[in-house]
Amino acid sequence: MNGRQVTDLITLAGAAVQAGTANSQTWQGAVLISIAGGQTFGVGYSLDGSMHNNPYDGTQMPLPFPNALQEFKVEASGMSTNGGFKSGGSVNAVTKAGTNELHGDAFEFVRNSAFNARNFFAKKRDSLKRNQFGGTLGGPIVKNKVFFFGGYQGTRTRSDPGDTIGFVPTAAILAGDWTAFTSPACNPGGQITLRDPFVNNRIDPALYSKAAVNIANRFPKAQDECGKITYGVINKPNELQAVGKVDYQFNANHSIFGRYLATTLSVPNPYALSGNLLTTTSNGWDNLAQSYAVGDTYLFGPSAVNAFRVTTNRLALHRVGPHFFGPQDVGVQAYSSLSDNMVVTITGGPSIGSGINSEATFRTTAYQIADDASVIRGNHQIAFGANAAEWRTNQYAYRAALGNYAFDGSATGLGMGDFLTGKLTSLNQGSPTSWADRQINFGLYASDIWKFSPKLTVNYGLRWEPFLPLHLTMGAVYGFDHDRFAKGIRSTVFPNGPPGFYFPGDPGFPKGAAIFNQWKEFAPRVGLAWDPSGDGRTSVRASYGIAHDFSGSNTLNGSATSPPRAFNTTIRSPAGGFEDPYRNFPGGNPFPWVFDATKAQFPPYASFYPAIRYNMVPTMVQTWNLSVQKQVGTNYLTSISYLGSQTTHLWIQKAVNQAIYIPGATCTLNGVTYTPSCSSMSNTDQRRLLSLENPQQQQIGALNVNEDAGTQQYNALLFSVQRRAARGVNIGGNYTWSHCIGDAFSAGGPGVGGYLDRNNRRFDRGNCSSDRRQIFNLTAVADSPQFANKTLRMVGTGWRLSGIYRWSTGAYLTVTSGLDRALNGDITPQRPNQILPNPYGDGSLKNYLNPRAFTQPDLGRLGNIGTYNILGPAFWQFDMALSRVFQLRESQKLEFRVEAFNVTNSLRKGNPGATSAAPFISTTVPLNSNTFGQITTSGDARVMQFALKYVF
Repeated sequence: MNGRQVTDLITLAGAAVQAGTANSQTWQGAVLISIAGGQTFGVGYSLDGSMHNNPYDGTQMPLPFPNALQEFKVEASGMSTNGGFKSGGSVNAVTKAGTNELHGDAFEFVRNSAFNARNFFAKKRDSLKRNQFGGTLGGPIVKNKVFFFGGYQGTRTRSDPGDTIGFVPTAAILAGDWTAFTSPACNPGGQITLRDPFVNNRIDPALYSKAAVNIANRFPKAQDECGKITYGVINKPNELQAVGKVDYQFNANHSIFGRYLATTLSVPNPYALSGNLLTTTSNGWDNLAQSYAVGDTYLFGPSAVNAFRVTTNRLALHRVGPHFFGPQDVGVQAYSSLSDNMVVTITGGPSIGSGINSEATFRTTAYQIADDASVIRGNHQIAFGANAAEWRTNQYAYRAALGNYAFDGSATGLGMGDFLTGKLTSLNQGSPTSWADRQINFGLYASDIWKFSPKLTVNYGLRWEPFLPLHLTMGAVYGFDHDRFAKGIRSTVFPNGPPGFYFPGDPGFPKGAAIFNQWKEFAPRVGLAWDPSGDGRTSVRASYGIAHDFSGSNTLNGSATSPPRAFNTTIRSPAGGFEDPYRNFPGGNPFPWVFDATKAQFPPYASFYPAIRYNMVPTMVQTWNLSVQKQVGTNYLTSISYLGSQTTHLWIQKAVNQAIYIPGATCTLNGVTYTPSCSSMSNTDQRRLLSLENPQQQQIGALNVNEDAGTQQYNALLFSVQRRAARGVNIGGNYTWSHCIGDAFSAGGPGVGGYLDRNNRRFDRGNCSSDRRQIFNLTAVADSPQFANKTLRMVGTGWRLSGIYRWSTGAYLTVTSGLDRALNGDITPQRPNQILPNPYGDGSLKNYLNPRAFTQPDLGRLGNIGTYNILGPAFWQFDMALSRVFQLRESQKLEFRVEAFNVTNSLRKGNPGATSAAPFISTTVPLNSNTFGQITTSGDARVMQFALKYVF
């Protein structure tokens, strides 16, 4: 396991894909995994029989390090009725426990750049130094009665990878000469010509924005005439984990345990370490995760057992943002809630700052209580139980409060040109985010495993799990209804708000939430196991089940950035440009924004993050499977399984207030004449649907509404073979052939970026982001023989060679336009036209995608291509390890281990448009980028690891 991450075991099980990595609002190190086509928030994690999900986004809480784990099990399909709250597979882990004998281990794993290869895109070898050390100890406190187990692991990493590629203004550009930067040598799509009034690809430096030049002079120097620069993001994380467990055996029938798990992560922000302005897009961390569990198991004779669990999980995350300069420090007349922070994004150029990586705190606490009983009566094993959970989230963030100044090339033809001339494409800014919510979840279940005959066992059951929606404890929630807008109906709580909106306290509004409780949520599950020959060598299994799910407590947090509790707006192509963006804004610069419940404010054209509908229902997933397992000979176990699922009521966003493209050179909107073009970015808000429908009403900016109308389908064949350890050789492998297609979950995000065509949801239907058509995993372990000869035994016994090989087809990518060609105010989902049948280039790093296969749509039009329909490079990983065990005494041994990850030091191409932190994840590829279609990231080069382990 690379990095000793136990979550790697999930994808090795087959039919599972790592579809993403932790974002900047959750535990770093958590991974987004889709099992058998399920949602990444749908995997149920349990530790010692207790809930171990992070309810914020559905990912896993930190799991114990490998030496502290006793069991680890992955179930892809066919969950029993006692598995609740989640719909997309389950992962169950159990921590070790003490025994009557004192046992334990001590270990250290070391990595050093001196033994590693250079990353393909780096100019020099990484300076990696990594030490992972710790140990475990378990034994009796009172023999046969009370036992303890404890473990500790510390990880210290120091790294400066030097493989991040960026682009900055060159000395020639700052002098006004753009000829090299616009040449075919620097642009995969060919020669670029700066738009009028500039000629011969030159710009008089006197026309440059002083603020932009001020910033440009702070970037590191370009390393070639294209402005390319390869640099490192220094990384110095310190992580520790401690686990403790006590078991008390009252008697043969009654036992209890208590377990505590704590994990900390401390990472300084990279800018504080390097002073490189390009690293301000990254952040540091100061995190703590804690998990408490108490369990009680009682046997009521030989045929009945009851298990009771109480759990508390807590995450306290502090995102440590960079501190460099604010807008007024460089000559921009604007405000930032953090005086030494701002965000600038330049298409095809550098970026500084990042709202999603700025200062923030996220705190989530979850409580669970569960009771499970099982009784055997004749041929029936009856199980029943209940579980209940509550989770609470509090967060405070500056994501939108720094101001995001975007330059996309709309004015000059190059993002860098727009930046240096101060032609601001858009400025999105809001107030800080204060957010708090809580949610209760409970369920009841009953099931029966009926041994119908010696060859056939049938199981069936029913789970009742009502949907009790999030309660927003700070009141930052609202709904929107178009009929209310058309009739001019306003809120009675905030009567000065725009018509169509309703808030907590309005007649009919759900109490404390935005959705009514859904009580009739039942989940039947049925399955069978058949031994056709009765000899135990062949089995046929099948199951069908229904489960319901919810994406997490972050689903509705966007409403905390919208009026009246907060404020968010976007201005496009402002007359004041970069240096004075709010010059013509109605009422002047609205920031800083202060909420006053007695004087609620609804500024014109404010953005509203997704609104919720009263009667939304939770996502429902139907799963089914059929498998045949057969023992071949004495050592081989083979199986073939069909896995299928149908997801309905997937939450997605629908744009209800996009801008409408109005052709023509001149038009009058609400008494204002626009010329020389009726439709431009500067009058986006005036062309919005609701503005045109009723110009006299209070105006609304970007607005999406969540729907529960999305669907997904998944079908797969899973082949597996396992060779049991015989003659010192153990081999296991699996192959998955699958397809996942559907809508993409999009609830909870900003008020833009829903599906592209508001009248045709299926236009955005495509391959799932987790879709990998083929997956192959192979593991092998070979032990040297136990020689009888003393000399041979000393030299040859105790060696072990192991390897892991993983391969899959590539992730699917979405090509985006990167521009608002539709002029609808919604850039994120817009896509270009594909004009050649084959979108691929020659497969090389410089030409993986053919830029000439795509073109930007005409103004006012949508592109013709869908989503997730471009196949990225295949992924593979080959790791090996060689170890030698020295038997010191009868109960003591010492193991020395050498491991190599990417042992062949091969180039493993990342996806076009991907980041070096996640090169193989599905992503978007903007056509207007100067690196469009190029591969600029790769998997790690060969990394060596050395380990020493003492076991007693």
